[in-house]
Amino acid sequence: MRITEAGLKSTTRVRLAHWAPFVLLVLAGASRWIVTEAHPEAEPTLSSLAVGCGWATLVSLSLLRRGPAKVTLRGSWVGLLSGALLFAGPAVGALLNARGLDGPALTMSLALTPVAVGIAAAAMGAGGLDGAAGRIWPGLAAVGGLLLLLVEPNLGNVRSNVALVLAPVMTGVGAALFCLRGSATRWRPTTALLGGTLIFSLALTAESLATHTRPTVSLLAVSCDGLLALLSVYALQRVGATRWSAQFTLLPLLIALEGIVLTRPPMTLRGVVGLALLVLAGVYLLLPSSEDAERNSGVVPR
Repeated sequence: MRITEAGLKSTTRVRLAHWAPFVLLVLAGASRWIVTEAHPEAEPTLSSLAVGCGWATLVSLSLLRRGPAKVTLRGSWVGLLSGALLFAGPAVGALLNARGLDGPALTMSLALTPVAVGIAAAAMGAGGLDGAAGRIWPGLAAVGGLLLLLVEPNLGNVRSNVALVLAPVMTGVGAALFCLRGSATRWRPTTALLGGTLIFSLALTAESLATHTRPTVSLLAVSCDGLLALLSVYALQRVGATRWSAQFTLLPLLIALEGIVLTRPPMTLRGVVGLALLVLAGVYLLLPSSEDAERNSGVVPR
C-alpha cells in the first residue's frame, strides 16, 4: 500500500512538472493585457522581442544538463528555422509593418493554428491526413466562438490580410517542425529561441536602417516577451504541437472570462455560445491522441 501511494505521488509530480510550462504559459499570456493596461510600455515591439528571446536563449542554455550532447548540423538548422517561424507567426504584423492589423482578426487567425499544425505534420510524415482532419473542426469552432465574442474584424488592408494568412501558417509549421521526429534533441529549445532572436534582430536592424532611428527598449516588455518565449518552447517540447496550439483558444477564453469577472457585463445567449465553443475546442485539443503517444515515445530525448 505504501509503495502504491509513493508511486502515485511520484506520478502526480511527474505530470505536474510535465504540464507546468504550458499552464504557466497560458496564465502568463492571459495576464499580459492587464500589465499593458497599467503600463503601455509593456506592449511587445521588435526590440523587446529580440532582446527577450535573447535572454531567454541564455537561460535555456544554462538549463541544459551537463554531459555529452549530440548536436548535428541538420538538427541545428531545423531548430533555428522552427524557432524563427514559431515566434514570427504571432508577431508577423510587426515584421510586415502592418500597422493597421486588427487585434480581434489576429486572434481569430491564430485560432486556426491547430489546422496548420495538422496539415504540416502530415506533410512532414509526422501524422496522417485523418489526424489533420480531426484538427480542422476545433479551429473552426474556436473562430466561430470568437466571432460571437469579439467585434467584427476589419479586413480592408491588403498587408494586414497577408499577415492574417501567414500568422497561423508560420506558427503551425514552426510548431510541427520543432516536434519533427528524428531531429529533435534537448538542444531544440535553445536553438529555437536563437532562431527567434535572429529573426527579430534582423527585422529590427532593417527597420532601424529604413527609418534612421534607434530602437528603444522597455525593460518590462523585454521581461514579459522573454518569459513567454521561454515558457513557449518548453511547453511545446513537453506537450507536443497540437496541445501547445490549444493556447490560441484558451488565451482568448481566459481573457474573456477575466473581462466578465472585472466588468460584469450582462450575459447574452450569443456570449454563452461563444464561450462554450471555445471551451469545446480547447478541451478537444488537449485530449491525448495516438500521435501524442508516438511523439512521447522518443521524439524529444530528455
